[in-house]
Amino acid sequence: MVFARLSERLKKRRHSFRRYKILFEKKYGRVLEKLPPAGRRGLVSVVLPVFNGEKYLDEAIASVLQQTYDSIELIIVNDGSVDATEEIILKFKNPQIKYIRHNENKGLPAALNTGFAAAGGEYYTWISHDNIMLPDFIRTAAEELEANKAAAMVYGNMRLIDESGGILRGKGWFEHPPLSGNVILPQSVMQLNDVANNTIGAAFLYRANAAALLGGYDVRRFGIEDYDYWMRMNEVFDIVHMQCGEPLYLYRFHSGSLTAGDERLGITRRRPELMDYDRLRRRRLISDKNDGSVRALKAVLNSLI
Repeated sequence: MVFARLSERLKKRRHSFRRYKILFEKKYGRVLEKLPPAGRRGLVSVVLPVFNGEKYLDEAIASVLQQTYDSIELIIVNDGSVDATEEIILKFKNPQIKYIRHNENKGLPAALNTGFAAAGGEYYTWISHDNIMLPDFIRTAAEELEANKAAAMVYGNMRLIDESGGILRGKGWFEHPPLSGNVILPQSVMQLNDVANNTIGAAFLYRANAAALLGGYDVRRFGIEDYDYWMRMNEVFDIVHMQCGEPLYLYRFHSGSLTAGDERLGITRRRPELMDYDRLRRRRLISDKNDGSVRALKAVLNSLI
């Protein structure tokens, strides 16, 4: 009985977001089709924000530079680190790297905004200093965006690793097959905005012109800034799971990660509040009222009609 009630609530939420998407398109049309191109054709801008990341940073940087896709710029934002982070960055003598340093720690959302403000690519992604892109990740994601002009963003599957880089099995987070360490994410994002569970993950690529419309990451939402951004992206554009089912990204669990600090940072605890705010945000986007929190976005959307 409990399961049946829960299933019915989830079904209603899915239908609620589908209704919203229908009403949004009726009001504004297909927004992505109306946007002018942005960024240098084919260039992928990768932002790497880092604060005291000396333990794993070397691997993260190398994984970006070793991609099989040629047209990449790597923008590293040192967010006030006081360890050996800067020394590690400076040892990479590579023209693909842009280095930006904050004199003090401003937090992840601000570091991301600094990085993307300096980005010149047609496509955007970012990587945490403790994760690893497998060699074909950017090429595969860029090819899928090229092939699917209706998608503003694509996301793919991952594999979990531990502190030493070994496969982390049995976490149960969309793990398939069991005990494989593979994170096989849902194919649909229809529940993303209504069920408090970020199903996008860390392997993603999105268009610069979509990012220009949405604006930056919300500095008030440290710890859930990515989830909030994906929800905003999903409200206006189409997000599509990549056709490639192979994990293309290594997501590291370790004692110093943001994921490990979930309880202290309130990441999971704050998600239901984010869901409530997002429902209000969606209502404001499709209403005829000029509500303050989405006024600027609505002005741009209305100009595209």
